[in-house]
Amino acid sequence: MMSTKNSKHIKQQGFSLVELMIAMTLGLILLLVIGTVFVSSRQIFREQEDNARLQESGRYALEIIGRSIKQAGHVEIPFTGFKVAFEGTAISGTNGTGGVADTLTVQYEGAVGDRDCEGAGVTVAGRIIQNHFNLDTLNAELQCKGDIADIPPVPAAAPVGSVLLENVEDLQVFYGIDTNGDQSVDQYTESPVDWNQVVTTRICVLIRSEKLNVVSAGNYLDCNGASVAIPSDRRLRRAFTATINLRNRINSMP
Repeated sequence: MMSTKNSKHIKQQGFSLVELMIAMTLGLILLLVIGTVFVSSRQIFREQEDNARLQESGRYALEIIGRSIKQAGHVEIPFTGFKVAFEGTAISGTNGTGGVADTLTVQYEGAVGDRDCEGAGVTVAGRIIQNHFNLDTLNAELQCKGDIADIPPVPAAAPVGSVLLENVEDLQVFYGIDTNGDQSVDQYTESPVDWNQVVTTRICVLIRSEKLNVVSAGNYLDCNGASVAIPSDRRLRRAFTATINLRNRINSMP
């Protein structure tokens, strides 16, 4: 007896060329969207990271300079005798023109163990500490030259001293002067005629990011409040400002 075996034939069908092209196109579009989102997110992260570093650098620069300004004109009162007047020049500076940064020089009497901005310590009480802040524009470095002496030397015209901070493009100093003796600022000027009238200083430092190509083309505000086009390096730039009282020239402090 013969048995008949029925076999099933399953018909297999693949993608057509048109369907394959559509699938590849959709895949490429998806990859393009993912890549665009990734690049955009990475750029935003870089800007936030560099902005955080700028904030840190700006605060550090203003803190270091401000700490010295607050000590300007300080007098160490000895155990014997009585001395009330500061014998040095509490504060002075030069006003840079034509794109040249300002300089700032601060003097105060130090106690044994006090240090200047370069780390040298006072060994004889009553000697004057002089901190001279200046900017090496070529290398974008904020520097400070410290001296400790009975009569400190006149600061050099050329940038000199230890590097306090890198990527600093400008240093501007404005002096608040008291012209009528009421210990209040009557006006701000870059070049006081009488340094003894200075009761406050307004410091501005312009910090740039270390990395290149962080921001797109546009403008930023410099220390004078002017809108300046971003250079071709496309670094992030920001001006940081603080106003500091000369505590030893006013009786009441905020």
